[in-house]
Amino acid sequence: MSSIWSAVDIAGTGANVDQTWIETIGSNIANMNDAVTPGQPVYQSQYVNAGPRVEPSGPSGPGAAAGVQVNAINLGSTKGQMQYDPTNPLANSKGLVEYPVVDLATQMTNLIQAQTSYQANAKVMSTAKDTYQSILNIKA
Repeated sequence: MSSIWSAVDIAGTGANVDQTWIETIGSNIANMNDAVTPGQPVYQSQYVNAGPRVEPSGPSGPGAAAGVQVNAINLGSTKGQMQYDPTNPLANSKGLVEYPVVDLATQMTNLIQAQTSYQANAKVMSTAKDTYQSILNIKA
């Protein structure tokens, strides 16, 4: 029975990482068109750095992997992409504005991967719950 709950716990850690991944993608997409005057700080895209979550102690012993975790949120380039737009109120004297380096196609691909992973983890949790409920019904 503990393996059912272990599956739920591990899938839960995956869903948490996926949720963070989805949120960072949303932030990247939401800020991709935030222009600044060249030389000003530009939005830095965010990337989730995930890895194994290691338990200090547990049923599998110390140092056993127990799912995944977000290790860090890495930031993209501090330099943006220059674009000529002299009508933009943020343009410098040369008519240039700076935009964050965020590739929409990459972000959308990552979003599909994150959503698929989230759905898979949710399915594991749902199946484990259904299995546990079946066990309770058999014993009843």
